[in-house]
Amino acid sequence: MMDHIPVSTIPGIGQAKQLCLAQLGLTTVWELLHHFPIRYEDRRIRPIDGLTEPTPVTVRAVVEGTAAVRWQGRRSVLRVSVRVDNGQLLTAVWFNQHYLREKLTDGRILLISGKLDPGKRTLVASHTEFRISHEPSADFIPVYRVVKGIRSAELSRLIVKALDMYGGQIEEVLPRELVSKYRLCSHAHALDAMHRPGDSASRHQAHRRLAFEEFFVFQVQLQAFRALQKRAAERPVLQIEQAALSTFRNSLPYPLTGAQERVAREILADLLTSHPMVRLLQGDVGAGKTWMALWAAFAVSTAGEQIALMAPTEILAEQHYEEACRRLEPLGLQVEFLTGGTPAKERSRIVTALGNGETDLVVGTHALLTEDVLFANLGLVVVDEQHRFGVTQRELLRDKGNGVHMLMMSATPIPRTLALAVYGDLDVSVLDELPAGRKPIQTYVVKSKDEGKVVRRVRQQLAVGQQAYVVAPLIEESETGQDLSSATELLAHLTEEFAGFTVALLHGRMANAEKDRVMREFAVGSIHVLVSTTVIEVGINVPNATVMMVYNAERFGLAQLHQLRGRVGRGTHESSCYLFSDAAGSGIARERLQTLAESQDGFLIAERDLELRGPGEFLGVRQSGLPEFSVGDIVRDLKVMEVARDEAVTLVSNPDFWLLPKYGRLREVLKAEMSGPRS
Repeated sequence: MMDHIPVSTIPGIGQAKQLCLAQLGLTTVWELLHHFPIRYEDRRIRPIDGLTEPTPVTVRAVVEGTAAVRWQGRRSVLRVSVRVDNGQLLTAVWFNQHYLREKLTDGRILLISGKLDPGKRTLVASHTEFRISHEPSADFIPVYRVVKGIRSAELSRLIVKALDMYGGQIEEVLPRELVSKYRLCSHAHALDAMHRPGDSASRHQAHRRLAFEEFFVFQVQLQAFRALQKRAAERPVLQIEQAALSTFRNSLPYPLTGAQERVAREILADLLTSHPMVRLLQGDVGAGKTWMALWAAFAVSTAGEQIALMAPTEILAEQHYEEACRRLEPLGLQVEFLTGGTPAKERSRIVTALGNGETDLVVGTHALLTEDVLFANLGLVVVDEQHRFGVTQRELLRDKGNGVHMLMMSATPIPRTLALAVYGDLDVSVLDELPAGRKPIQTYVVKSKDEGKVVRRVRQQLAVGQQAYVVAPLIEESETGQDLSSATELLAHLTEEFAGFTVALLHGRMANAEKDRVMREFAVGSIHVLVSTTVIEVGINVPNATVMMVYNAERFGLAQLHQLRGRVGRGTHESSCYLFSDAAGSGIARERLQTLAESQDGFLIAERDLELRGPGEFLGVRQSGLPEFSVGDIVRDLKVMEVARDEAVTLVSNPDFWLLPKYGRLREVLKAEMSGPRS
């Protein structure tokens, strides 16, 4: 198998080239064959008549006269007159390729690729290969990622040698039935089309085949891991009193939305199986995730098991606690609140009550993870803003019971394509419907010169008792050399603009206790204007806050801006969001901010943000779990990813997959992928 054949078996790869290839992560023939071009240069000969601007072209030409070399310091410029097919006489130029002079003899026929300047009648072939006509030529030339010591053309020749030597030994990874079902070309044919490109149709077929394969292998890996987890963690089925569930529903002030009803059914179905639930609940701002969490908690409590709800900040945990008390205590549940700030005596009482089973639900922060917090019978863990906790922290809480169900919640809408890639091993529930009567937040893109008009409008709202958030991209001016508003600058500026009102500062470098104090004072109305960085992106619920002002809005992601906007519009008043940006008059910046101004749909906004910024930037550079695909693009190839996942689910659930020889190669690849990179 080529997984284990070293590249040194290919003629032309000596020790020096092996070192270069190793820097690219290419030590085996398999890795070399799967090092794909980053782009293709179009070398098709096209007519140059009618060109008026400098344009990349490939022309057939005949040398006329003698080539001349001129030196400018250590830089050489090679010039020669050539006559092209349409009869024009051009000057062809090569930089730092003086050694070509001997080949450029009078009457020599060439194919030259480069940039043609029609006005100057020059064809600059700098850093571009040219081909002599009697040598074989291709319409498309693959261009590879390389390192010092090996050029793209050289790497291309080595890969073609590897194809010639080993192409007949390439084993199929995909099950034969899938290749036939989706009319995919063979793996060997796909590699050939990628490295020896013909027409665009063959490259498209190759891309489709290879993208499907890497998505499929990835999804089989996720589904196999999930199946093994379920098999290893069976638990007794919860004896939920389903008749009692209507009691919770009837206690709510508003009827559940259609999306909430659907999610409630999905959660209940999980809770009634012998496998622990691992479900991600994501929903737009204000879609009612908390009620779903409390509904799940109530269901588990009817079976006599305990629930822990963990939030990343004390104030967010406190809000969940207050809502839990409102909804669940009247139904007979004992609810407790535990954070790092809980007094020692109170903490001891709560820990004792959890240990002897007196408490049904505990709401808290990281304090729930400490060793002395033990449960009599933990059945469900709910983690809010799950991305703020590491996997280890989530599992630490879950390990305080046996076969514990877990519900993770996120207020950041994640596009379906990304959810399949990053959370493919989870069940995902989506709340994509807002409660009736929720007023849209009026959103405006504003230039900084119009700030005065906005400030006057906001003063009027503050005068009638409403509150405002102000967001800056930085804490202090010194954080970057760019001309950006900082929170400390804005605090000074807006304290003057909003004289007579209390303006306070909140940012991530403040101590947790200080942050909680400021947020609590804003929540009760003691602070009228809160100047902040994105630490308010998730968390506090202040129905009286009706204004959001974001400075240098172009610096934020669309999904992030949507989250910030979601801090207002939670009460009965009309709410507004002002996006200050002087970059909004051009290109993508304008398009992004306009998308936000025109839409309130977090999922639509997230999809657009993903398209514009790409998955890495969308999730953030430190986001773990985002797979790297060499061919497939999880935005462009969404349909391929969806089909691959469906087929992976079907295959892994089939006992034949684990037994039949025809799936042996796929099982080998799966084993290699799950244990680390192929070598």
